Amino acid sequence: MKHWAIFGAFIAPWLMIPEITHADNHHSRQKFLVKSEVNRAPQISLQQAINIALNKHGGRVLSAQSKSDPGQSPPRHHIRLLLDGGRILNLVVDERGRVKRTR
Repeated sequence: MKHWAIFGAFIAPWLMIPEITHADNHHSRQKFLVKSEVNRAPQISLQQAINIALNKHGGRVLSAQSKSDPGQSPPRHHIRLLLDGGRILNLVVDERGRVKRTR
């Protein structure tokens, strides 16, 4: 009985090799073997970025535009707000909705 258990422990991995090879050669099954991209960030629109900036700081929108750097695929949204008291606030909202002040 012991010999069959030892024999099974050595043979079982070899029996699985044809299944793995079969999955590698068939595109319909490859999606289960390939890891998906890690935490792909959702992209937000310019209007969503404006809403985020207004909810966080208030005021009136003076200008808003999307810009993307050559090495950076998702655009960043540049927003200028006119706050109470006449102060102007320049913000950048990234693809995840994070707000940063700029000069």
